[in-house]
Amino acid sequence: MRILSVAATLALLATSQTASAKVKSESVQQALKLAMSRAHTAEETAALSKAARERDDARQRAWDVRMKSITRGVCSGC
Repeated sequence: MRILSVAATLALLATSQTASAKVKSESVQQALKLAMSRAHTAEETAALSKAARERDDARQRAWDVRMKSITRGVCSGC
């Protein structure tokens, strides 16, 4: 009897999680469609690309610092 109740509970949990994930993915898709539906001006495109470049540069600098600190502990130099 316990196995049956556990199986039923797991089935209910699984269906509720897939339903909420489906709703979230639909809302994300709608937001993407809305964002892609309007054309950006040249200034907006330049600003977006500059922001993406700065974000990527910051991410690369953080990665470089992290790798330098890791290799500093391992490598004592030649």
